[in-house]
Amino acid sequence: MLAINVSGLTKKYKKFTAVDNISFSVEEGRIYGLLGPNGAGKSTIMKVLSTLISPCAGHVEIMGYSLEKDKEKIKSIISLVSDYTVLEDDLTPYENLKMFAEISVSMNSQVEARISSLIEDFGLSMYKDKLTKNLSSGNKQKLNIARALIKKPQILLLDEPTNAIDVETSRFIREYIVRENLESNTTVVISSHYIWEVEQIASEIGVIVNGKLAVNKKSSEIFSDYKQFLRIFELAFPKEKFSEVSGFLDVSSGVSNFRQTGHDKLIVQTDGSEVAFPDFVSVTEKELSLEDIYSHIVKKGAV
Repeated sequence: MLAINVSGLTKKYKKFTAVDNISFSVEEGRIYGLLGPNGAGKSTIMKVLSTLISPCAGHVEIMGYSLEKDKEKIKSIISLVSDYTVLEDDLTPYENLKMFAEISVSMNSQVEARISSLIEDFGLSMYKDKLTKNLSSGNKQKLNIARALIKKPQILLLDEPTNAIDVETSRFIREYIVRENLESNTTVVISSHYIWEVEQIASEIGVIVNGKLAVNKKSSEIFSDYKQFLRIFELAFPKEKFSEVSGFLDVSSGVSNFRQTGHDKLIVQTDGSEVAFPDFVSVTEKELSLEDIYSHIVKKGAV
């Protein structure tokens, strides 16, 4: 069953098109990653999926419910987490979770037990009686995610959930997302500009560029497609030759992108064409990564 089915989604703000005729689907129980640079349209898509804003055109179905006709039913089965914490600073973590539980579900002994379980799972037991405003940003985000999970949503929408928090907390959040997906069959959509984050947990990836969907495939298929023509080389050369080498790369038709990694080194992407590098350059082919592919897609733009 399709948990999410988006067809021809378009969202405009006056003359600016934030999302331009995007279509994708997510099967129930999968983790889907939305990658894209800042301003690409990821958050706009997440706001539409979470019913916060309405599209200008297109059709969206969530677990078979129409966004246009069944908004209240959709609200009951989804939860949204963003990098902005939706919490009351002058309440404790326990009080925050209880408040959101009273809003989203009927309080009973099972819900009370779930609140206690979430506080423990997210490592917040020692802070449960402290005011939320005194928590670190990482612990606030943990609480924010716990808040979203109180009602056991069928679909969890995570809009850049690890933005500006520490490495350990980011890792914990990714691991918990995977655990929730496996144990509860929760469908997850996560947006991020952190390539490695999406690569680690998502089975399917959509890349958004300038409001358009440039790529929408399983991660394994993305690698399979691009490794047929995209190649990565590390060039080493005498540092006094840097200007000569960079000038050569600027005019080489087979070179799609390059970046400096030192006074005497460059990483070069080629589009599959053979490039005859200067004789004084030492060339080492590197393994293709999702970061390389993503860089290529963003530079090329959506078709």
